[in-house]
Amino acid sequence: MDALNPKVALFFLAFLPQFVDPAVGSAWLQLLLLGLVFAVIGLFTDALYALLSGSAGDWLRRKSESVRLRRAGRYSSGGVYLALGAGAATSGPGKN
Repeated sequence: MDALNPKVALFFLAFLPQFVDPAVGSAWLQLLLLGLVFAVIGLFTDALYALLSGSAGDWLRRKSESVRLRRAGRYSSGGVYLALGAGAATSGPGKN
């Protein structure tokens, strides 16, 4: 997904070269290794997020039969919408 994202390419071009030491060896191999480390860390963190959200979804499905939980969800989502509306109403005009 990030392979064609220009922001990710700019990040790699701006951030990774500062960790390359030409005295250690080939610069492109070092950049490749740093990119692979970044991809592996991203894979593990995304997998962890997926597992945690799946567990939370299962828990919420089991608890959704509770009338009290449904009422709390309804009031909390309504409160968020009211807060967002109040914030939009009280903010000044946008800068042009």
